[in-house]
This record gives sequence, structure tokens and C-alpha cells, in this order.
Amino acid sequence: MNYYELIYLNRRLKNKLIGSRFEQAVSPYKNYIEFFIKEQEEKFRLCFSSAPGNIALFTDSYRGAKKSNTIDFFEVIYDVIITDVSIPESDRWLYIHFENGYKLSFRLFSNRSNVFLSKGGVITEVFKEYDEEGSEPPEPQVLDLYEVEGDISRKNTKNKLTTLNPMLPRQNLEDLIEIHKLDEASKDELEDFVKSMCKEMEEQPDFRLLENGETTLLSEKTLPLKTEQKFNDVNELILYRYKNYSRSQRLKQRKSSLLKSLRRKVKRTKSGLQNLHQADKGLERAEKYEQWGHILMANAHLGNVNTEEIEVDDLYDEGKKVTIPLKQELDIAENAQRYYKKSASSERSYEEALKRIPKMEKEKEQAEKLLEEAEAISSLWDFIDWEKEHEEELKEFKEQDGSDNNTEQLPFHTLEIQGYPVWIGKNAKSNDILVQKAHKEDVWMHARKVAGSHLVIRMGNDKGMPPKNVLLEAASYAAYNSKARGSNLAPVIITKKKYVRKPKGSPPGAVLVDKEDVEMVTPKKPKS
Repeated sequence: MNYYELIYLNRRLKNKLIGSRFEQAVSPYKNYIEFFIKEQEEKFRLCFSSAPGNIALFTDSYRGAKKSNTIDFFEVIYDVIITDVSIPESDRWLYIHFENGYKLSFRLFSNRSNVFLSKGGVITEVFKEYDEEGSEPPEPQVLDLYEVEGDISRKNTKNKLTTLNPMLPRQNLEDLIEIHKLDEASKDELEDFVKSMCKEMEEQPDFRLLENGETTLLSEKTLPLKTEQKFNDVNELILYRYKNYSRSQRLKQRKSSLLKSLRRKVKRTKSGLQNLHQADKGLERAEKYEQWGHILMANAHLGNVNTEEIEVDDLYDEGKKVTIPLKQELDIAENAQRYYKKSASSERSYEEALKRIPKMEKEKEQAEKLLEEAEAISSLWDFIDWEKEHEEELKEFKEQDGSDNNTEQLPFHTLEIQGYPVWIGKNAKSNDILVQKAHKEDVWMHARKVAGSHLVIRMGNDKGMPPKNVLLEAASYAAYNSKARGSNLAPVIITKKKYVRKPKGSPPGAVLVDKEDVEMVTPKKPKS
């Protein structure tokens, strides 16, 4: 969430919350808490997601709280009248104030996003343990916008913009820089642009979903990117983004490595073609080497001159001299033979280049066509269908980026759960390779306290977590591929791979886990 969305969310929540009361606050699953609210005319929920990469605060329709497997929070403010809702001037916090003196604080940024309750300058209860009960609540930062200290001329344009106003939304900045040619703008021109853009977001927001999947408060005049959908208010925008985050992340993850491979291919073939089209220079070299060979043979009687070069009459330019480099250890005739061979080699290279050009042109055109089509797809399911349609053409690129599902390519089993690639180790050695190849933000799993396969859900550098049903499905596979296979329920460790380390000298497959969550699941055989 950005600060300018928070301005409008604050206004909305003031209207909806002041004078109402909380019935209950429960956390039905990790990184998510919902507050059930009642007022005279309606009931609704205030929902907060603290998941990294998908931080959101929004209102949603009312439904009864789950009665089991939930934890109640902040009971001291149940049925207490809400007196105010506020935000600081230059930071992403939102506060809800209660008649009994308590204040509920939402930190809407960073990997330590949280909500906690305080009274009299002391934290009394927390949702996540990032903040400590009994301590003072963190103070919001106070920023002097546009008051820049030091020289920013050496920074890139994006950093210049965010230095002028650190509250500026980061998404779409590259597009704005390109569209408005901001790389060429002076510091004063950049400042004027940022102020104009922020004034528009504060006074005339246009709540838009763009075709590229991003959201914005800017109009099409300022940010002329195609609009996929418009929202009536900021709550609709935040709610849509929260609920569609998983799908858009899966699409981004699925596309990212393939797009990189396609772009590499286009760049490589363009560079190769540029070199091949200069092959006629090789033909010129072949002619020169042949002439030098003839000139040296005409002077072969000189034998071994034991110098690095020789100056002789140029047989091809009457009245002039030519200087020819020599190999000192060879005599004149042997040097002549060396140039004849170099001439023949240059001719062969020229002929091979002429043969390779049509093939490389075709490869470039194919990669450009696939890249253009892939970049234009904005739906996960459309992309999956497109991949199936171009399966053979894409095979080369999937093998390059390691995403091919051919188990011959990787020393562990590979499959997918709702678009998320999953790796499962085959044996202890395979487990070691799996851990070594996994990215630090991948999700790692293993049945707890029993021998078994390591399992990884590939996250493509996404700092968040997959949906709960994906995690539980994968955990059931990890349980099945372990000594707990025959159990009705088995505990499975779930953590990010960055919290898994292999001690030096430990046996194959052995690791230490520094931070873990555990889910109880029924072992289940993978579908493929």
C-alpha cells in the first residue's frame, strides 16, 4: 500500500468506523487478521494482511467468524466505541482510537508489517511478535518532502524522484520516466513533475487497474497506459489487488524466467547477425593474407631473417614497400605457408557465415515473435494455454532457464501445484542438490523428525508465500515422501529456504532449520 491510497482509505474508515464497535478480532490463518464490526445500520469486516508483498487493509462484507482453529485478539476493545481514525503526515501508519483510551496501530509497510494495541504510550498486545509488549510504540517518521540534502545529480532518475518525495509510489515509475522523458529533466523540472503528480493523486485520483496488472491513482493523461478496469473507490482497488495478488504473482513468476531467456536469445542473435554481416571483412583479410603469402614466396631466398617483420617491395602496388609481420622462428617460405593457411581459414569462415545468416535470422524472428506474444498476455490461464500451444518452440528456452519439467534435466522430481513449480528430492544426495539449487525465497518443506525427501515450492524471488491450499497440498506430498507415509496425520516443517543451512561435514541430506512453522497434514501421493 502506498501513502496516497492511505489518504483515501483513512477518509473512508473515518466515515465507516467512528461511532461503531468491534465485536471480535480473529486470525483464521497466518499473516491475516479480521475485525468484525457492528454499527446501527450494517455489519462488516475490517481485514488486514501483513503478508510480505501483499500488505493490505480494507473493508469487506460481513460473515460470521470461524469458531474453531482461530485465535482471538485485542478483547479489551470489544464493544468499545471507536472515536477516531487517523494517519500521520508522512508515513504509512493508520490508527484507530477508542473511547477507553486504547489505540490500534497498523504498520502498513516493510517485512515487519503489524497491528498492535497500546495505551498511555505502552504496547499492551501485538498481532505479530515484531513489536514487544510493554515497550513504547514506534514513532512514524517525519519527512521534509523536497528538502534534499547533498548532490543528487549522480543518482539515476528513479532515485532522484524518490529522494525528492520518499512517499512516491514505486510502481510504474519507469514508465513515467520514459513517457515524460524525465532522464533529460533538471532537478527543478523533476521536482515540479513530482509535485504535480502528487497533487493529482491527492485531489483527483483515478483508481485504475492497468493492463500490465499494476494499479495506479494517476489518470491516463499523466500515465497513458491502457486501463483494464476502473474502481469506484480506493477500498475496491485494494480489495481487488489483495484477492488477485496470488494469481498475478504466479503469472509473473511463470513468465519471468521464460521472458529472460527469450530476451537473451533475441540479444544474442542480433549480436551474432551483426558479426556475420561483417563477414565480408573476413574475405578482405583472406585476400590480404594470400597477397602477403605470394610476396613472401617471391622473397623466399632470404631464408630466416630472424625478425618480427620484414619490409619488401609490394608486388601489388608498384613502386611502394609493404611491411609484413613474421614469426621469428619460421623462415620466409614457412611464413608464406602460414599466410596461405590464414587466407584459406578466412575464406572458410566467410562461406560458413553466409550459410549461418538465414538460420540465425529465422531464430531471431521466432524469438522476437514468442517474446512479443508472451509479453502481451495478462491472464495466467491464457499464458498456460499459450505455453501448451508453443510447447515444442519453447522447449529450448525452458531448458535454458531450468523450468523444463523433464526429470532427466534435474536430479529430483518436478511437478506443479496450481501453477507453482515444485521440486521433490529422490534421495539424500538429490536432497542436497535440491537445497543447493533452490532460491533463498523458495518455500522449503520436510516431514518433521523422520527421514524423508526435501520439497521446495519455487517462488521466483517472491518474498511472500503461496496460498494456504497450495502449501497444504505440497506439505501432504512431503509427508508422503517420508517415513510418515503410513500415518493418518503427520507434522511437516514449512519455512523459507533462506532459513535452511547445511552444516560443514554433515552427511548427505542433513540440514539445520533456523526458523520454522509446522502444519499437520494427511500424507498424499503426488498427482504426477
